[in-house]
Amino acid sequence: MKSTDAEYGALVERARRGDGRAFEQLAVREERALYRHAARILGAGPDAEDAVQDGFLSAWRSIGSFEGSSFRAWLYRIVTNRALDRVRARRRRPELPLEPAEDEVVTWAEPVAPGPDLADLVGNREAVAAVEEALRLVPEEQRAALLLRDVEGFAYEEIAVITSVEIGTVKSRIHRARVAVRNALVTRGWRGSGG
Repeated sequence: MKSTDAEYGALVERARRGDGRAFEQLAVREERALYRHAARILGAGPDAEDAVQDGFLSAWRSIGSFEGSSFRAWLYRIVTNRALDRVRARRRRPELPLEPAEDEVVTWAEPVAPGPDLADLVGNREAVAAVEEALRLVPEEQRAALLLRDVEGFAYEEIAVITSVEIGTVKSRIHRARVAVRNALVTRGWRGSGG
């Protein structure tokens, strides 16, 4: 059930004043979307769940200082940061067993022949799996920016706030991520519906 902006705003205001039930209602409304977002960065499972829970805990602790215009963007910023922290922690403490890093030399980073338009791939399970696999090869900051724009529908300005970078950096990260995904798909032989 979709609530009105006024109802949502009233919940945010009540939560800002320390109403735990209002914050819980907001958390319930946003949890699934935030989990999907974290899972796209971290992979589905406990790490994504923990990133969301850590994000909610941080949000609750600092809710009184929330002054932004978009509570949803603020939550995404917190959860995105928690997810990226977990990615960095994985790098410092790699999980065993270690698999050979087949893609350590990035041969697909240079532009190649035009590939499928990502918008044409939506709705096709095979295509979704191929895009998800390609996304795993994209550096996490670029992946997060692309997901916030193309999946979650945030404006460039909102993404700049969420990721704490300049708007030009946001646009650059999104562009690089799109090129990397397209090139990864082409390199792996993905032809899309037109090929």
